[in-house]
Parts: sequence; structure tokens; C-alpha cells
Amino acid sequence: MPRAQKGIVNLAGWDMAAHGPLRLDGEWEYYPRQLLTPKDFQAGAPRHAAGLYVVPQPWNRARSDNLAMGADTGFATLRLRLEPAPGVPRPALSLCGLNCAYRLWIDGVPAAGSGVVGTDAATEIPAPAKQIVPFANTGRPVDIVLQLSNHHARDGGLLARVWLGSQSTLAAWRDRDNATAMFFIGAFCLLGLYHAALYWVRPATIAPLYFSLYCFGWMGNYAASDSSGWALRLFFPDLTARFLDPLALSCFFTTIPVGYAFFRALYPLEFSRHLQWFCNMLCVVFLLVALFASGLTLNAVLPWHYLASSLLIVSCLRCLYQAWRRERGEAGFLLAGFCVLGLVGLNDMLVDMHCLPSIPLLPVGMLAFSLSQAFALSHRFSQAFASEERLAGALVDKNLRLETEMAERNRLEQQIVTVSEEERRRISLELHDGLCQGLTAARLRCDALSPGGSATGADGEALARLSGLLDTLVGQAYDLSRGLWPLEHDGVGPSFREMLRRQAEASAVPIEFHRDMPCQACPRPHLAQLYRIAQEAVANALKHARPGRIVVSLACPAGQGTVLAVRDDGCGRCGDKAPAGGLGLGIMAHRARLIGGELRILDAPGGGTEVVCTAPCPGGAGGPGNGGAPESRRPT
Repeated sequence: MPRAQKGIVNLAGWDMAAHGPLRLDGEWEYYPRQLLTPKDFQAGAPRHAAGLYVVPQPWNRARSDNLAMGADTGFATLRLRLEPAPGVPRPALSLCGLNCAYRLWIDGVPAAGSGVVGTDAATEIPAPAKQIVPFANTGRPVDIVLQLSNHHARDGGLLARVWLGSQSTLAAWRDRDNATAMFFIGAFCLLGLYHAALYWVRPATIAPLYFSLYCFGWMGNYAASDSSGWALRLFFPDLTARFLDPLALSCFFTTIPVGYAFFRALYPLEFSRHLQWFCNMLCVVFLLVALFASGLTLNAVLPWHYLASSLLIVSCLRCLYQAWRRERGEAGFLLAGFCVLGLVGLNDMLVDMHCLPSIPLLPVGMLAFSLSQAFALSHRFSQAFASEERLAGALVDKNLRLETEMAERNRLEQQIVTVSEEERRRISLELHDGLCQGLTAARLRCDALSPGGSATGADGEALARLSGLLDTLVGQAYDLSRGLWPLEHDGVGPSFREMLRRQAEASAVPIEFHRDMPCQACPRPHLAQLYRIAQEAVANALKHARPGRIVVSLACPAGQGTVLAVRDDGCGRCGDKAPAGGLGLGIMAHRARLIGGELRILDAPGGGTEVVCTAPCPGGAGGPGNGGAPESRRPT
């Protein structure tokens, strides 16, 4: 590919139709601190005061003939002659990397421009430019005159290659570059939104938030830098270099502490907290420089930031390697991805300082690192799903064992209750047939020996007192026997009434009993527990509620179940002074569970408390059609 030499490019022998566009690299005529127009050049001859400027380079860094060309800021005119005429019917120039102001003439005709070229910062209006400039092919050599001024940006001059080719080919290249830029910007945006959503779903883990901010930072840096052709200007064409360059650098400075915070959130033992503070301070200092200092100042201090960033890259690689050696979660994926990103970062920093003849590769490196994070996240999720499946299987197994244990426990509880009731029945029978009969015989014997028999007066009085005592003991023994086994005689009714009668006599509180059951003698096995629940509920009401009246009802509505209700008109639960968590309520609830029932404690209408226990009827239990008509409600 031919190169420009002393301001002239020899196009002879280069077929652009076969080989494609031509880079206009090499030595351009250079007129520092002069704004010349085509009229200043006579007969196309170069001026004797011209220097040589090697393109593409910033003019404050370019060297030719071992002499520094230009300064950090200023203005100049560049000139290049194309000989012979371009060999394409519709030639065009592609200008990229111009973040200053310029004016372009081709063959003496104004062809393009961007911003306002000025001799100082006050008169210059910079504007980033990426343009395709077509011109007519007259069949003669072409003179290109370019005025440039730079008083605001960090670098001035032609920073990127100038291409000469057919307009259609250069337009296709531009569309390809724009599509590539939009692809990477969209990828960074989606990755940032995805990790932000992960943090929204699970805010306890802050690492996804840091990675989201990291992606958005690199997206802003790439969209505002000339490596993407200032992609933001596709949507906001009025943005100037004064805004884009600080924005790109600010996003870059922000990614350093955010990226380190992301690693530290994942591996706090390997990444130092003090180094995090250093990253934060470095970001704050250079953000202030980027936002408020001049381009010259930023250009002078930026290498120090690149040096600190390089050291941080090495430190992060070492810490990730330690995390990988210690088998921290997904450290291997992140180490591989950050190796690529670290090398790309070093490449881009050297390219920005014009120390390496390469191209910016940030999007590639960031995409590689993002994919490594995606692999790490997928691996983490797969492990979480596998762990969830294992835990779910273990939970199902434990639930089955628990259900088996609960069924066995319920069976044992039922057996214990049955044994307890049988023991109560046995003791009741022994009391009734043994102790009660013996006491009755002793009382009758005392009656036989009482006055009217052969005993003396004093002995008769003692026998009478003994007979009265025996009579009391006989009554207590019979009451104890009936209390231990209430279902001994004729079914539910008499047993409930007898228990309630004794409690009413002992407390002097009227107690009513209503029974509405289809069977005169109910065979249902859970009635013993309902009896105990009624006994405890009445005892609680007498002890705590200070009632004036208690009503106990036992019914089987429509043969669907057995409902026991104990209602009093006392002070209610709010005024109840019984200690919280009493044993009586727990025992009643336990007895209800044993028979598969439900116990509820309600506020009675008009005041007081109502205890309701609903128990299901066992299959085949006596219903209205199994004998006996419902007994009418009648108070005891």
C-alpha cells in the first residue's frame, strides 16, 4: 500500500476496485499556527515553510526529521496531494478520530467541516467528527487542504487513519462500525440490567449490583469515546467534545473502584479493604480532574492513573489466583475472564498514550469478562438448583419419616388413652365392687350395733358417729368411682348429668345440660374425651369466669359430627385473671386432637365465654336411622 511522502501520495499501481480503499498514511505537509486556504497555494506547489506531519498521530506527539511537531494545543493546516487521479468513479474520504474543529477543501472546493476553527480557546468550537466526504473525480490529481484547531481536547490533529475509496465501500464500513458499536453497547446494557434485576430479586447479595454498575460504566466509556465513533452522537448529535471526553474518562475512572468492590464482595478474604479505600480515593481525585481541569492538565496526570490501574490489575489477578487455589466459588471462571480484560486494559492504556501501535480492544475484553461472569453465575445457579433438588429430596424423605413417626405417635397416644381409660374403668370397678361394698357393709354393721341393740349409751353414740362417717365415705367412694368411669351405666346422658350435678352442688352455680343426639346410648368412642373436655371447661369457668349460670350442650347435627359447647355468662376472656398458658386449655386441645376434633374458645353473645369442640363421627356410628329418636332438650 503506497504511503504519503513529503505531502504526495502516488496512487499509480493501486487498484481500489481490487484491493479496496487506501490508507492515506505518511508525511503530510504541515503548517503550524497557520490557517491557510487553497488560495494560499499557487499552482499546486508546496510552500517552502512547510513541515512534515506523520499521520495518523496527535500532532503534539508526532515526530518527523527528529523534530517535535506542534504543541499540546494550537492550530495548523495540513495538505496532501493525490497523484494521479483516484481510479474509482465515485471517490470519497473517510475522516475519523477528529475530536477538534476542522475545515476541509478538496480541489479548492469546500467539502466538509465540523465545529468552528479558531486561533484560541475562545474562538474555537470543537465538535467530534466521523464523516464520509465524497468528491468529484475530474481525472486530474487531487489537492486536499485541511485546517485543524485544538484548544480543548487532550490530543489534536489526525488521530485515526484517513481512508480513500469508493463512497459505497466506505459507507458500508461505517455502517458495519456503527452496528458493531451498537452491539457491544447493547450487550453491556443488557448485562447491566440483568445483574441489576438479580440484585432487585435478592438484595442480600450485593455483588450483582456492583457488576451491574461495572457494566454500565464501561458502556458509558465506550459510547462516549472515539473508539466507538462517539456512538452517543448518533442519538444526541449536539454533544460536543467538551462533554464526551470528560464523560468517557469519568466512566473509566468509576469502573476501577466498582470492579474492585465486585471482587471484594465475592472474596472478602483475598481482596483488601485498604486497597478498596485507595481505589475510591483514586477515583475521586481523577473525577475532579476530568470534570474541572483542562485537557492539558488531564493529559499530564493521566499516565499516573494508568500506572495505578496497571498495578491494580496485577493485584486483582494475584488475589483471584489465590481465591482459585483456595477453591472459592467460581474463582476460576473470573480469573480466566479477568486475564483477558486485564491484557486488553493494558493494551488500551498504551494505545491511548500512543505507546503501542495497536487498536482499542476494550469491547472484546469486557465481553470476555462478562461471559466469564455469566459462566460463573450459571455454574452457581446450577449448583443451587442441584442443591435444591437434593434438599427437596431429603425434605420429602424427612416428611415421610415424620408422617410415619406422627402416625405412630398418634397410635401410641390413642393406645395410652385407651389404656388410661381401661385403667380408670378397672379402678372404678374395684372401688365400686370392693371398697364401696366393704364400706357399705361396715356402715350396715354399725347401724346394727347402734342403740336399740346390745351396746351401751356411750358406745352407741360413738357407733352413730362412726356410722355417719362411714356413710360419708361411702358417698365419696361412689362419687370417685363414677368420676373415674363416667360411662359405666346407661350411656352419655346420665353420666354428663351426674358430673354436672356434682359440680353445681359443689359450686352453688346453676349448670344446665342439653342433649340432642339420635341414639339413646351412643356407641361413639370419642365421647370419653368429650366428657373430660366438658369437665375441664366447666372447672375453668367456675374457677376464673365468676359465672352466674353455665349451659352445657351435646348434639349431633344431622348426624355429621358431635358438637360439645360449654357457655358461661361470666366476665369473659378479657376479664379472666387466670394465668396465661394454663395447663387446662392445653389438655383440652390435646384431647380434641386425639379424636381428630377442633377446639375453639369464643366470646359468647351477651358476654361470657364459650368453649366449642367439634369431633367427627366415626364411620357407621349411630345416626337417626340407627335406632332411637332425638331426645328433646331439657335442663338438668
